[in-house]
Amino acid sequence: MTESDALRQEIYRLAAAAYADPETTSNLKALAVQLWANFDEFTVEELEDILRDEWRTRGLPFNDNADM
Repeated sequence: MTESDALRQEIYRLAAAAYADPETTSNLKALAVQLWANFDEFTVEELEDILRDEWRTRGLPFNDNADM
């Protein structure tokens, strides 16, 4: 498994957890920073874009303007 595959699996897991609890609003910047600590071949901005896309495909609320 590549680092990219592992990243996508982790993002999918996070999105599934958020989808299971629709009351949860996720801070994408904080999630991106946490993921970046484990997947340093990506920039925080790239991770945030990937997370945002995954959240949008599931119709989940997110706050990408929150302070980190």
